Amino acid sequence: MLAGFPPPLTPPDRPLPPELAGSSSHGYNCRCVATHFGLDPARYGEVPACSLTEAEYHALLVEAVNVQGVAKRLAAARDVAGAQRQYARMRQLAHRLDRTDLDLAAVSDLATVCYSAGDLRNARQCAEAVLTVFGVITKAIVHFGQYVELRMIEGSREIAERVLISLSTEEGDLPRARELLADQRRRAAFRKAAEPGQFPREQLDPHGADELELRILDVRVQVAAGDPAGARAAIEGILAALARIADVDEVREQVVSLQAMARAERARVRQAGGEEADASADLLRLSARHGGPTAAKFDVQLAETRALDGDFPGAIAAIVAARDELAAAGLTGDVAEASHALGTLLLLAGDVAQARDQFEHAGKLWTANGDTPGARRLDLALARCAAAEGDWPAAKEHAARAQQSARASGEWLECLRADFVTATIDHASGDDPRVALELLLPVALAAQEYRFEFAAPEARTAWASGVAGPATELLMTVLAQLGETRLTAELIERTCAVGAYTENRSLDLTGTLPTLDPATAGVSALPGSPAQARRRSRPEAVTDDRLPLAALGAVTSGLPLRLAPPPDLRWSPRQPMELDRWLDLAAERYHLRRQATETVATWPAAEPGRETFVLRFADAGHTFLSWRTTEDLDTVHTHPIDAGLVETVRGFIAAASPTPHEGESVADAVRRSLADDALGSAAGEQRLARVLALNLLPADLVERLRRASGRRPLLRVQPSPRLADVPWGLLALPDRRPTRGTIDEVDSCFDGDDRVLDVADVALLAPAGIPRKPPAADGPPVYLLDPRIPGQSAFGELGSVLGKQSDSSPLIRHLDAQLEAGPVHPAAANGLDLVRRTDTDRRLLAELLAGPCSRLVFVGHVSRVRDDHGAQTALHLSCAAELPGTAAPIGAHRPFTAADLALSRVDAMPARVALIGCGSASDFGLAEPFGVLLAAVAAGAGLVAATVWALPTSAAVPGADPMAELVVAVDTALAGDDPVTELCEWQRNRLARWRERPEPARSPVFWAALTCLDAAADGQTWVR
Repeated sequence: MLAGFPPPLTPPDRPLPPELAGSSSHGYNCRCVATHFGLDPARYGEVPACSLTEAEYHALLVEAVNVQGVAKRLAAARDVAGAQRQYARMRQLAHRLDRTDLDLAAVSDLATVCYSAGDLRNARQCAEAVLTVFGVITKAIVHFGQYVELRMIEGSREIAERVLISLSTEEGDLPRARELLADQRRRAAFRKAAEPGQFPREQLDPHGADELELRILDVRVQVAAGDPAGARAAIEGILAALARIADVDEVREQVVSLQAMARAERARVRQAGGEEADASADLLRLSARHGGPTAAKFDVQLAETRALDGDFPGAIAAIVAARDELAAAGLTGDVAEASHALGTLLLLAGDVAQARDQFEHAGKLWTANGDTPGARRLDLALARCAAAEGDWPAAKEHAARAQQSARASGEWLECLRADFVTATIDHASGDDPRVALELLLPVALAAQEYRFEFAAPEARTAWASGVAGPATELLMTVLAQLGETRLTAELIERTCAVGAYTENRSLDLTGTLPTLDPATAGVSALPGSPAQARRRSRPEAVTDDRLPLAALGAVTSGLPLRLAPPPDLRWSPRQPMELDRWLDLAAERYHLRRQATETVATWPAAEPGRETFVLRFADAGHTFLSWRTTEDLDTVHTHPIDAGLVETVRGFIAAASPTPHEGESVADAVRRSLADDALGSAAGEQRLARVLALNLLPADLVERLRRASGRRPLLRVQPSPRLADVPWGLLALPDRRPTRGTIDEVDSCFDGDDRVLDVADVALLAPAGIPRKPPAADGPPVYLLDPRIPGQSAFGELGSVLGKQSDSSPLIRHLDAQLEAGPVHPAAANGLDLVRRTDTDRRLLAELLAGPCSRLVFVGHVSRVRDDHGAQTALHLSCAAELPGTAAPIGAHRPFTAADLALSRVDAMPARVALIGCGSASDFGLAEPFGVLLAAVAAGAGLVAATVWALPTSAAVPGADPMAELVVAVDTALAGDDPVTELCEWQRNRLARWRERPEPARSPVFWAALTCLDAAADGQTWVR
């Protein structure tokens, strides 16, 4: 009899293929088929299925299907041993039934089980066996014309290939991984294009779940190819797509599995980029959702974060418990990961011997499993152990093996990691520092450059702190040890050169929101939100595909605004950058995508008869200063400033400035700042000026400033984030350095009370990488003075900053004089009409900036609506929440952010701008310096007046109006020929008044925070 599949309709019309010689089956017994057609059965093998009755056959078939179901459930629960037993039983049944399709299903599933358990050797053997047998069976199918079976075994091939895609990715064979992915997509397209009914519905992937699994595998290839930034963005898209089909019954279980797979991948990418908090959040959710060995795997990863948070004993105990559970489940790959994690923690704790034991245990499992990437990690771990014991030959041997393995893998991020460990060992061993430099300089440059591949600012910041930061810190140490002043200075200049640009200037500030379909937009407004209400009330609105989703109040991570890599830089008119050849080497070694850009000068234009000093600070563990002058651009001076000294500076400024501390009210902050031990007395203010100077101004710079001849020199400063709120003009000039460097010796270093302002004018220096547009044409001034903010009272947190004004107020008299001299914007009958208006919103701003404008003066509130990046620093105009923008509303008000300005269709800013508000120069205090200050520069402003700390209102000193004095001084200077010189002269007059009578109304609290960013003197206008 012939049991199983129905027999072919016609006998084979061609000779038996050689691949089938001795073959027994292509899904049922070939000998039985031959006999059925009266052919000579001698050429075909015989199996027990030939003797089965129809009832016996179907009983065994039902059992096989049930066994497979049990095996799949055990595999999903990560019970490897139980799943393997069930699949062994399934294979026995498949052999009795002469059903190769069932056998292949069991072996392909076993490949997946072995891979998930970390048994890479057996995973590969199973997957390769499936593909080999698939080729033989295909021959039999064609020979006998039984094409239905081809559709039944196709799924097994897909599963086996996906295992091989993962294995090829981990082993660095990315071409094969990509080839297999392309084959799967090609076959999927073929199935979908076939006639209806030719393939079962599940093989047509009607909901796209199989394609999403392929996209997850694509993500792994992206990471292996050195593109975690692209991978991270892709994962977010995958998770969004999975969420859309999560409630479809047909694929519900598959979606749950794929979501776990994608979230685990996202956690891995986040950890690699230093985003520990977000990675931990992913892992916690995964651990809570999955029990047993699956949760144990995530618990190991969470334990590492737990140790870094200080709970070392708890972390150790958690890893040991998780490892026991993983071992009981037969998950040897995860056991190896747990041992490696345990070894890492022990090494951090200084227990090298036990750490080595754990690493070697992991290595044995990796070796047994054929895990090549694991073996590379073992070498790096053992290299660190040997280095911790001072066994430099062994450390270098292990590191060299890891480097060789990384190079063979083709994964440049692995190469970068191995090279960094090797350079660290070379430096620590006391070898020639140049050996370490040869490795370290390309590593640090590549890590810095790669930061700009990330679209999300959080990811860029995490990469900078977790990857690029440590490499740059060590590099700076090596450069200082070698006395490489020029390379150090160039590295500082390149670090300071970063800027941002918009990829899509599309935000309409007119207030008309387009109708966007949330399903196509990828974001939906909250029910009852202003955006949703507006869509209901404005059905006639025209859809504008160019408007970013931020116009609906979406999160800023989706903005088309990203940090740009530094442009090509030029050191001086006579010399290029020495870093250029190192950048070329880094690009070649680590596969960076460098784009040719316009070469930008790193020095400002020199004024005849006036020396300009250029100071740049960069944070890299310690803070590093480079300075040179326009009289001798090719001579550079560099100085490391100990991190402890920088923290001392930050502590003194925090105690003295009126910027509120966390939990401190504005009133309390002002009272603290005006206290005698801060800026309320001559002694307190002088001490601040002296401490800051001794910690920040090197002796060679002070000496050169003192002997500068001719016109008063100009000091141009680009501060690092740690030094963003330093009032540079206020700093005292030491006459000598302290012998021991203690604060108690500060006063002994000064014979007089000379300040930087006494000998130089001071201005900020914009990053060279900020693209500049030409300014607006000359025209009337624009005043946005103390706008009324919707929903805020005059005395509230976002209330009036100028207080009640009258016709006799100094500021109003000044504005009246401006009105008499010519037109101003917005149109007003008198000065009072320019203050506390309700219409000074983003619509009016866009309208006013559309025409000629000589200067823009804003006085009001400036804040950071989010702390993670500068594009979310904001001006508080009279903007209602219904207006478009990138910031979430504050009640009835939506702040106007730097991103709003950068993304808007505003043609150009005027050449001169004043942003008088709390810490409006805070751009430099962020890892990504692109707040309202630099957004104005990018939009065309050549000079921007701003403040480095919060400004107290005039209510702090009854009977005086220092805020109005400052506004008048700024507006007068911006209307003059040389605003920087005029404002510095005004500050010198304020300093003289303070010295004459140090009373609260004259305190530097009110005037020392003022500074100018003079981008017009940089001699460049370029648009990216």
